[in-house]
Amino acid sequence: MREPSLDLLRGLVMLIMIIDHTQEYQAGPGRGVMTDPMTLAVTPWSVYVLRVLSHFCAPVFTLLMGISAYLSANRKPAGEAARHLFARGLVLLALEFTMVNWAWTFNPLWHRYFFQVIGALGVAMVCLAAVAQWPRRAAGAAGVALLAGHNLFDAVRFEAGTAAHSLWSFLHQKNVLEVGGGFELRTTYPVIPVVGLALCGWAMGDWWSRKEAPMVRVGLWVTAVFLVLRVTNAYGDPSAFVMGEDGFRSFFNVTKYPMSLQYVCMTAGPALVFLGVGRGWRWGVVEQFGRTAMFFYISHLVLLHGAALGAAAAMGKPLDFAGKYGGVPDGVGFPVWATAPLGLLAAAVLYPLCRWYEPRRWKYI
Repeated sequence: MREPSLDLLRGLVMLIMIIDHTQEYQAGPGRGVMTDPMTLAVTPWSVYVLRVLSHFCAPVFTLLMGISAYLSANRKPAGEAARHLFARGLVLLALEFTMVNWAWTFNPLWHRYFFQVIGALGVAMVCLAAVAQWPRRAAGAAGVALLAGHNLFDAVRFEAGTAAHSLWSFLHQKNVLEVGGGFELRTTYPVIPVVGLALCGWAMGDWWSRKEAPMVRVGLWVTAVFLVLRVTNAYGDPSAFVMGEDGFRSFFNVTKYPMSLQYVCMTAGPALVFLGVGRGWRWGVVEQFGRTAMFFYISHLVLLHGAALGAAAAMGKPLDFAGKYGGVPDGVGFPVWATAPLGLLAAAVLYPLCRWYEPRRWKYI
Protein backbone atom coordinates (compact mmCIF):
# COMPACT_ATOMS: atom_id res chain seq x y z
CA MET A 1 0.00 0.00 0.00
CA ARG A 2 1.57 3.26 -1.16
CA GLU A 3 1.51 6.55 0.72
CA PRO A 4 0.81 9.28 -1.91
CA SER A 5 2.22 12.17 0.15
CA LEU A 6 5.50 10.33 0.67
CA ASP A 7 5.67 9.50 -3.04
CA LEU A 8 4.92 13.13 -3.90
CA LEU A 9 7.80 14.48 -1.82
CA ARG A 10 10.12 11.74 -3.08
CA GLY A 11 9.13 12.57 -6.65
CA LEU A 12 9.75 16.29 -6.12
CA VAL A 13 13.28 15.70 -4.89
CA MET A 14 13.85 13.30 -7.79
CA LEU A 15 13.07 16.18 -10.15
CA ILE A 16 15.49 18.43 -8.28
CA MET A 17 18.07 15.64 -8.48
CA ILE A 18 17.80 15.19 -12.24
CA ILE A 19 18.30 18.94 -12.75
CA ASP A 20 21.33 18.84 -10.45
CA HIS A 21 22.82 15.86 -12.28
CA THR A 22 22.22 17.58 -15.61
CA GLN A 23 24.81 20.10 -14.38
CA GLU A 24 27.41 17.36 -14.74
CA TYR A 25 27.21 17.89 -18.49
CA GLN A 26 27.50 21.65 -18.63
CA ALA A 27 30.43 23.11 -20.48
CA GLY A 28 32.49 25.51 -18.40
CA PRO A 29 31.98 26.71 -14.80
CA GLY A 30 29.58 24.64 -12.75
CA ARG A 31 30.18 21.36 -14.53
CA GLY A 32 30.16 18.89 -11.64
CA VAL A 33 32.96 16.65 -12.95
CA MET A 34 35.23 19.65 -13.49
CA THR A 35 34.53 21.97 -10.54
CA ASP A 36 32.80 22.02 -7.18
CA PRO A 37 29.55 23.99 -7.59
CA MET A 38 29.86 25.19 -3.99
CA THR A 39 33.16 26.97 -4.62
CA LEU A 40 31.61 30.38 -4.05
CA ALA A 41 34.30 32.51 -5.68
CA VAL A 42 33.85 30.96 -9.14
CA THR A 43 30.33 29.52 -9.18
CA PRO A 44 27.55 31.42 -11.01
CA TRP A 45 24.52 32.27 -8.92
CA SER A 46 22.21 30.08 -11.00
CA VAL A 47 24.44 27.04 -10.47
CA TYR A 48 24.73 27.81 -6.77
CA VAL A 49 20.94 28.03 -6.28
CA LEU A 50 20.35 24.73 -8.06
CA ARG A 51 23.08 23.10 -5.99
CA VAL A 52 21.57 24.33 -2.72
CA LEU A 53 18.18 22.96 -3.79
CA SER A 54 19.85 19.64 -4.52
CA HIS A 55 21.01 19.53 -0.90
CA PHE A 56 17.50 18.35 -0.08
CA CYS A 57 17.81 15.18 -2.17
CA ALA A 58 19.97 12.80 -0.12
CA PRO A 59 18.54 13.62 3.34
CA VAL A 60 14.95 13.55 2.09
CA PHE A 61 15.56 10.19 0.38
CA THR A 62 16.98 8.91 3.66
CA LEU A 63 14.21 10.29 5.87
CA LEU A 64 11.49 8.94 3.59
CA MET A 65 13.23 5.58 3.38
CA GLY A 66 13.09 5.30 7.16
CA ILE A 67 9.41 6.31 7.33
CA SER A 68 8.43 4.02 4.45
CA ALA A 69 10.43 1.12 5.88
CA TYR A 70 8.58 1.43 9.18
CA LEU A 71 5.18 1.55 7.49
CA SER A 72 6.03 -1.50 5.39
CA ALA A 73 7.53 -3.45 8.29
CA ASN A 74 4.54 -2.64 10.49
CA ARG A 75 2.35 -4.69 8.14
CA LYS A 76 4.53 -7.81 8.41
CA PRO A 77 5.59 -10.19 11.18
CA ALA A 78 8.78 -8.88 12.83
CA GLY A 79 11.04 -11.63 11.50
CA GLU A 80 9.76 -11.30 7.95
CA ALA A 81 10.12 -7.53 8.06
CA ALA A 82 13.74 -7.76 9.25
CA ARG A 83 14.61 -10.26 6.53
CA HIS A 84 13.03 -8.05 3.87
CA LEU A 85 14.90 -4.95 5.07
CA PHE A 86 18.18 -6.86 5.21
CA ALA A 87 17.74 -8.26 1.70
CA ARG A 88 16.77 -4.86 0.34
CA GLY A 89 19.86 -3.29 1.91
CA LEU A 90 22.08 -5.87 0.24
CA VAL A 91 20.38 -5.24 -3.11
CA LEU A 92 21.04 -1.50 -2.79
CA LEU A 93 24.71 -2.15 -2.01
CA ALA A 94 24.99 -4.46 -5.02
CA LEU A 95 23.34 -1.87 -7.28
CA GLU A 96 25.72 0.84 -6.06
CA PHE A 97 28.80 -1.08 -7.12
CA THR A 98 27.34 -2.29 -10.42
CA MET A 99 24.55 -0.45 -12.22
CA VAL A 100 24.95 2.92 -10.51
CA ASN A 101 28.73 3.14 -10.89
CA TRP A 102 28.57 1.86 -14.46
CA ALA A 103 25.88 4.40 -15.35
CA TRP A 104 28.19 7.20 -14.16
CA THR A 105 31.29 5.92 -15.94
CA PHE A 106 30.04 3.74 -18.84
CA ASN A 107 33.17 1.73 -18.08
CA PRO A 108 33.01 -1.23 -15.64
CA LEU A 109 36.81 -1.21 -15.50
CA TRP A 110 37.17 2.48 -14.60
CA HIS A 111 39.86 2.69 -11.95
CA ARG A 112 37.76 4.50 -9.31
CA TYR A 113 34.52 3.24 -7.83
CA PHE A 114 32.22 5.41 -5.74
CA PHE A 115 30.40 4.63 -2.52
CA GLN A 116 27.63 7.19 -2.77
CA VAL A 117 24.08 7.68 -1.56
CA ILE A 118 22.65 4.35 -2.79
CA GLY A 119 25.36 2.40 -1.00
CA ALA A 120 24.90 4.44 2.18
CA LEU A 121 21.14 3.83 2.01
CA GLY A 122 21.86 0.13 1.65
CA VAL A 123 23.91 0.17 4.86
CA ALA A 124 21.13 2.15 6.57
CA MET A 125 18.55 -0.40 5.44
CA VAL A 126 20.63 -3.23 6.91
CA CYS A 127 20.79 -1.27 10.17
CA LEU A 128 17.01 -0.85 10.13
CA ALA A 129 16.74 -4.61 9.85
CA ALA A 130 18.91 -4.90 12.96
CA VAL A 131 16.66 -2.58 14.99
CA ALA A 132 13.34 -3.78 13.55
CA GLN A 133 12.35 -5.30 16.89
CA TRP A 134 13.64 -2.43 19.06
CA PRO A 135 11.17 -0.09 20.75
CA ARG A 136 10.50 2.74 18.32
CA ARG A 137 11.71 5.38 20.76
CA ALA A 138 14.98 3.53 21.32
CA ALA A 139 15.64 3.53 17.58
CA GLY A 140 14.82 7.22 17.43
CA ALA A 141 17.11 8.02 20.34
CA ALA A 142 19.95 6.15 18.63
CA GLY A 143 19.31 8.10 15.44
CA VAL A 144 19.34 11.47 17.22
CA ALA A 145 22.55 10.51 19.05
CA LEU A 146 24.29 9.64 15.77
CA LEU A 147 23.14 12.83 14.05
CA ALA A 148 23.80 15.15 16.96
CA GLY A 149 27.07 13.59 18.05
CA HIS A 150 29.02 12.65 14.97
CA ASN A 151 30.38 16.18 14.39
CA LEU A 152 32.21 15.88 17.71
CA PHE A 153 34.63 13.63 15.83
CA ASP A 154 35.30 15.88 12.82
CA ALA A 155 38.97 16.29 13.80
CA VAL A 156 39.61 12.56 14.25
CA ARG A 157 42.01 11.17 11.66
CA PHE A 158 43.84 7.88 11.19
CA GLU A 159 47.00 7.09 9.25
CA ALA A 160 46.34 6.27 5.60
CA GLY A 161 46.69 2.60 4.77
CA THR A 162 45.56 1.37 8.18
CA ALA A 163 42.40 -0.62 8.88
CA ALA A 164 41.20 2.19 11.16
CA HIS A 165 41.57 4.71 8.32
CA SER A 166 39.56 2.53 5.95
CA LEU A 167 36.81 1.92 8.49
CA TRP A 168 36.66 5.60 9.46
CA SER A 169 36.41 6.53 5.79
CA PHE A 170 33.18 4.56 5.54
CA LEU A 171 31.85 5.79 8.87
CA HIS A 172 32.68 9.49 8.97
CA GLN A 173 35.39 10.89 6.69
CA LYS A 174 35.23 11.12 2.89
CA ASN A 175 38.42 9.61 1.44
CA VAL A 176 39.86 7.78 -1.54
CA LEU A 177 41.02 4.28 -0.59
CA GLU A 178 43.39 2.03 -2.52
CA VAL A 179 41.72 -1.37 -2.90
CA GLY A 180 44.34 -3.18 -5.01
CA GLY A 181 44.65 -4.16 -8.64
CA GLY A 182 44.89 -0.53 -9.69
CA PHE A 183 41.43 0.24 -8.32
CA GLU A 184 40.40 2.77 -5.71
CA LEU A 185 37.20 3.58 -3.88
CA ARG A 186 35.92 7.01 -2.89
CA THR A 187 33.71 7.02 0.19
CA THR A 188 31.56 9.98 -0.83
CA TYR A 189 28.77 9.33 1.67
CA PRO A 190 30.10 8.16 5.05
CA VAL A 191 27.33 6.24 6.76
CA ILE A 192 27.02 7.45 10.37
CA PRO A 193 24.68 10.43 9.66
CA VAL A 194 22.80 8.48 6.97
CA VAL A 195 22.07 5.67 9.40
CA GLY A 196 21.14 8.21 12.07
CA LEU A 197 18.64 9.98 9.82
CA ALA A 198 17.14 6.68 8.64
CA LEU A 199 16.62 5.67 12.28
CA CYS A 200 14.90 8.99 12.94
CA GLY A 201 12.62 8.40 9.96
CA TRP A 202 11.88 4.90 11.25
CA ALA A 203 10.94 6.33 14.65
CA MET A 204 8.66 8.90 12.99
CA GLY A 205 6.87 6.25 10.93
CA ASP A 206 4.26 5.69 13.61
CA TRP A 207 3.28 9.37 13.40
CA TRP A 208 1.98 8.80 9.91
CA SER A 209 -0.91 6.69 11.20
CA ARG A 210 -2.08 9.44 13.56
CA LYS A 211 -4.68 12.04 12.66
CA GLU A 212 -2.65 14.79 14.35
CA ALA A 213 0.89 13.82 13.49
CA PRO A 214 3.42 16.36 14.87
CA MET A 215 5.35 16.62 11.59
CA VAL A 216 4.93 20.40 11.25
CA ARG A 217 5.84 21.15 14.84
CA VAL A 218 8.92 18.93 14.79
CA GLY A 219 9.94 20.27 11.37
CA LEU A 220 9.80 23.85 12.60
CA TRP A 221 11.88 22.98 15.68
CA VAL A 222 14.47 21.21 13.54
CA THR A 223 14.65 24.21 11.19
CA ALA A 224 15.04 26.53 14.18
CA VAL A 225 17.94 24.41 15.44
CA PHE A 226 19.65 24.88 12.08
CA LEU A 227 19.18 28.66 12.17
CA VAL A 228 20.58 28.97 15.68
CA LEU A 229 23.55 26.70 15.01
CA ARG A 230 24.35 28.38 11.71
CA VAL A 231 24.12 31.96 12.94
CA THR A 232 26.20 31.26 16.02
CA ASN A 233 28.64 28.78 14.42
CA ALA A 234 28.26 26.99 17.75
CA TYR A 235 28.40 23.40 16.52
CA GLY A 236 27.37 20.99 13.83
CA ASP A 237 29.36 21.88 10.70
CA PRO A 238 33.08 22.18 9.95
CA SER A 239 32.32 24.83 7.30
CA ALA A 240 31.60 28.00 9.25
CA PHE A 241 29.17 30.73 8.23
CA VAL A 242 31.24 33.83 7.38
CA MET A 243 29.71 37.27 6.97
CA GLY A 244 31.10 39.23 4.04
CA GLU A 245 30.72 39.59 0.30
CA ASP A 246 29.46 36.02 -0.03
CA GLY A 247 27.71 35.99 3.34
CA PHE A 248 24.32 34.92 1.98
CA ARG A 249 25.81 32.07 0.00
CA SER A 250 28.09 31.12 2.86
CA PHE A 251 25.04 30.71 5.08
CA PHE A 252 23.79 27.77 3.00
CA ASN A 253 27.23 26.36 2.23
CA VAL A 254 26.90 23.52 4.72
CA THR A 255 28.85 20.27 4.62
CA LYS A 256 27.30 17.48 2.59
CA TYR A 257 30.05 14.82 2.75
CA PRO A 258 29.53 13.57 5.40
CA MET A 259 26.11 15.05 6.09
CA SER A 260 26.67 17.47 8.96
CA LEU A 261 24.12 18.11 11.69
CA GLN A 262 23.46 21.57 10.24
CA TYR A 263 23.03 20.11 6.75
CA VAL A 264 20.48 17.59 8.02
CA CYS A 265 18.56 20.18 10.04
CA MET A 266 18.50 22.61 7.10
CA THR A 267 16.94 20.02 4.81
CA ALA A 268 14.99 17.58 7.00
CA GLY A 269 13.20 20.37 8.88
CA PRO A 270 11.41 21.83 5.84
CA ALA A 271 10.78 18.28 4.55
CA LEU A 272 8.91 17.42 7.74
CA VAL A 273 6.90 20.63 7.47
CA PHE A 274 5.99 19.69 3.89
CA LEU A 275 4.88 16.23 5.00
CA GLY A 276 2.70 17.71 7.70
CA VAL A 277 1.13 20.47 5.61
CA GLY A 278 0.92 18.51 2.37
CA ARG A 279 -0.60 15.31 3.64
CA GLY A 280 -3.31 14.39 1.18
CA TRP A 281 -1.88 16.46 -1.65
CA ARG A 282 -1.81 14.66 -5.01
CA TRP A 283 0.14 15.24 -8.21
CA GLY A 284 0.06 12.04 -10.21
CA VAL A 285 2.94 12.77 -12.57
CA VAL A 286 5.36 13.57 -9.74
CA GLU A 287 4.10 10.69 -7.59
CA GLN A 288 4.97 8.35 -10.46
CA PHE A 289 8.64 9.23 -10.10
CA GLY A 290 8.39 8.68 -6.35
CA ARG A 291 6.79 5.25 -6.78
CA THR A 292 9.56 4.07 -9.13
CA ALA A 293 12.44 5.94 -7.54
CA MET A 294 15.25 3.42 -8.04
CA PHE A 295 14.33 2.76 -11.66
CA PHE A 296 14.19 6.51 -12.26
CA TYR A 297 17.53 6.99 -10.50
CA ILE A 298 19.48 4.51 -12.62
CA SER A 299 17.64 5.40 -15.84
CA HIS A 300 18.25 9.13 -15.54
CA LEU A 301 22.01 8.54 -15.15
CA VAL A 302 22.08 6.42 -18.29
CA LEU A 303 19.93 8.89 -20.23
CA LEU A 304 21.92 12.01 -19.30
CA HIS A 305 25.28 10.34 -19.80
CA GLY A 306 24.24 8.76 -23.08
CA ALA A 307 22.90 12.09 -24.38
CA ALA A 308 26.20 13.82 -23.56
CA LEU A 309 28.18 11.13 -25.37
CA GLY A 310 25.81 11.29 -28.32
CA ALA A 311 26.30 15.07 -28.54
CA ALA A 312 30.07 14.61 -28.45
CA ALA A 313 29.94 12.01 -31.22
CA ALA A 314 27.71 14.25 -33.34
CA MET A 315 30.30 17.03 -32.95
CA GLY A 316 33.08 14.70 -34.08
CA LYS A 317 34.76 14.74 -30.65
CA PRO A 318 36.75 11.62 -29.70
CA LEU A 319 35.42 9.63 -26.75
CA ASP A 320 38.01 8.38 -24.27
CA PHE A 321 36.52 5.87 -21.84
CA ALA A 322 39.88 4.54 -20.73
CA GLY A 323 41.53 7.82 -19.80
CA LYS A 324 38.62 10.13 -18.89
CA TYR A 325 35.84 9.83 -16.35
CA GLY A 326 32.66 9.09 -18.25
CA GLY A 327 34.33 9.47 -21.63
CA VAL A 328 32.82 12.91 -22.29
CA PRO A 329 35.45 15.19 -23.91
CA ASP A 330 36.28 18.60 -22.47
CA GLY A 331 34.33 21.44 -24.01
CA VAL A 332 31.25 19.32 -24.72
CA GLY A 333 28.14 20.52 -22.93
CA PHE A 334 25.50 23.21 -22.81
CA PRO A 335 25.16 26.67 -21.23
CA VAL A 336 24.09 27.07 -17.62
CA TRP A 337 20.68 28.49 -18.52
CA ALA A 338 19.72 25.24 -20.26
CA THR A 339 20.24 23.05 -17.17
CA ALA A 340 16.71 23.12 -15.76
CA PRO A 341 14.88 22.82 -19.12
CA LEU A 342 17.06 19.90 -20.19
CA GLY A 343 16.68 18.19 -16.83
CA LEU A 344 12.90 18.48 -16.98
CA LEU A 345 12.95 17.27 -20.60
CA ALA A 346 14.87 14.19 -19.46
CA ALA A 347 12.25 13.61 -16.76
CA ALA A 348 9.50 13.85 -19.39
CA VAL A 349 11.28 11.22 -21.48
CA LEU A 350 11.52 8.92 -18.46
CA TYR A 351 7.90 9.34 -17.36
CA PRO A 352 6.36 6.75 -19.73
CA LEU A 353 9.20 4.36 -18.94
CA CYS A 354 8.45 4.69 -15.23
CA ARG A 355 4.78 3.98 -15.89
CA TRP A 356 5.77 0.90 -17.88
CA TYR A 357 8.11 -0.29 -15.14
CA GLU A 358 5.81 0.20 -12.13
CA PRO A 359 3.74 -3.01 -12.48
CA ARG A 360 6.98 -4.92 -13.08
CA ARG A 361 8.77 -3.40 -10.07
CA TRP A 362 10.87 -5.89 -8.11
CA LYS A 363 9.84 -5.86 -4.46
CA TYR A 364 13.38 -5.18 -3.22
CA ILE A 365 13.79 -1.89 -5.11
